[in-house]
Amino acid sequence: MIKVLNNGFVELVESMGHDEAVIRNARRCWRSESKGEDADRKLLRHLIRERHKTPFEAMVFTFDVKAPLFVARQWFRHRIGSYNEESLRYCAALRDYYIPEGLEGEALEAWKAHNEHAYDVYDELVGKYKLPKEQARSVLPVGLYTNFYWTVNGSSLMNFLNLRLDSHAQYEIRVYAKAVLDLVKDVAPICFGEFEREVLNAGD
Repeated sequence: MIKVLNNGFVELVESMGHDEAVIRNARRCWRSESKGEDADRKLLRHLIRERHKTPFEAMVFTFDVKAPLFVARQWFRHRIGSYNEESLRYCAALRDYYIPEGLEGEALEAWKAHNEHAYDVYDELVGKYKLPKEQARSVLPVGLYTNFYWTVNGSSLMNFLNLRLDSHAQYEIRVYAKAVLDLVKDVAPICFGEFEREVLNAGD
């Protein structure tokens, strides 16, 4: 598990395939066998450069993510994957919200006061006025933390990383993308090492 922002995290809970599956599937195209790690790296590098990404679909990852709601909504724009999110229709909202790094003094106090007031109103609507949770959640801030599982194949994950590690992406989702990359590099170091070299660091 990698902790992200003030109260978030990313954890790789399950994975399948890894480097070996991608190399196996890629070599089927040429009816060839592995000739060692150097040759496999060259093959993967070629596939990444030429955007032949189908073999990377042999890898599948499931992540457990806790992120601010506005980060999750950006994340969910990546459609080729599966999401299962904790529902505030059925679960009571926890008093757990994003606080930006470096926020100090009056700005920090104002930030906390606004969020705490929103949660106070939510609790009153649900408790005192018996409003359904699915309606009461409307008063909560977009910085509240949500939890979801994300299942994605290697090809779609590379697309996510390419877009969300870009310097133009919002900071908050960039730090989540960096955590995801660190986790998958542990289990598929050849594929994501070459991806980082050929795509993410290509302009360095």
